[in-house]
Order: sequence, then structure tokens, then C-alpha cells
Amino acid sequence: MRRHNIKEVARRLFVENGFHATGIAAIAKESGVAVQQLYRDFPSKEDIIAAIVAADCERIADQDTLNTALADRNRAGIIAWLASTPCRKDECGDRLFLEIAAEAARNDRINAIFQDVRAQAFANISRAFAGLMGSDTVESEHRTLAQAFMIISLGSVCARTLHQEEVKPASDLLINCLIEGAK
Repeated sequence: MRRHNIKEVARRLFVENGFHATGIAAIAKESGVAVQQLYRDFPSKEDIIAAIVAADCERIADQDTLNTALADRNRAGIIAWLASTPCRKDECGDRLFLEIAAEAARNDRINAIFQDVRAQAFANISRAFAGLMGSDTVESEHRTLAQAFMIISLGSVCARTLHQEEVKPASDLLINCLIEGAK
């Protein structure tokens, strides 16, 4: 419970103030945990980010749904999994994602976490496209489609967050073009 509370408070503070402007003392104060206890749970801010990212990835990736759809060769299930990924409207999640991405450019440890998350997402999306095309093996064509998918997703996050644009119709159209091309 305490670790979960710390992660949620840190998430809110990182979104509101940014990674650099949020100190351990502020996280401890807002979460009602002594600084020493916070350091026992999370030795650094990077450890808090790692825990937040791991929890978010597990929730967003919905690995079980994808694995079931692939095992059952359920094309509609694979498409539903893909369609749910890029267009979710999660303003705080989007802002935190961009904050982590910015920090990844400056911080090797955050960059390593960010690259691990990207690799996991890329692998899952590549597997989904392979499954759509009736293959159990990921080939270069599937990876190219996954890369295009991720570019659309990242562009959607940026447009929603930075420009407050409604991007779902355009994003849906582009994702549907990718899916249709994966026959």
C-alpha cells in the first residue's frame, strides 16, 4: 500500500511539476511517508520512475489479451488489441510519458528504462502484425508495420498533449490502413 501510494503521489507530482522540479522530500511529504522510509522503498527518483513505468506497461500492454488472441488466431481480437493501444485518452499518462521521454534524453538510467519499454511494446506490436498476417514468426515486414504503428501512436500522444488536438479520427484512420495492409 505504501509503495503504491508513493508511486501515485510521485506520478501526480511529476506530471504537475516535471521530473527535475519534484524532489524526494516533496514526494515523501505529499505521500505522508518519512524521507528515510521512502529511500528504503525507492533508493532514488529513477527507482520510482522505473516502478511507475513497469506498472503502466503491464496495464497498457494487456499481454494476456494479445497472447490469447494470437494463440486462438483470433484476427478480430488482435485488431481490437491494436486499436485500443494508440488512441486511449489519458492526459496524465500522456504528459508523464512525454516527461519521461524528455528525461530519457538527459539521464542514462531513465533512457535504459525507456528503451526497455519501447522494445517490449515494439515486440508485442510486431507479434500482433505477424499474427494478423497468419505468421507465428516476426519478419521484417511485421517490424516495419510495428514501427509505423509506434510513430502514429507517439504522434498522437504529442498532438493530444502539446497541441490539445483531437486526433482519434485521424489516428484511427492511419491504424486501420496499417491493419488493412496486414492481410
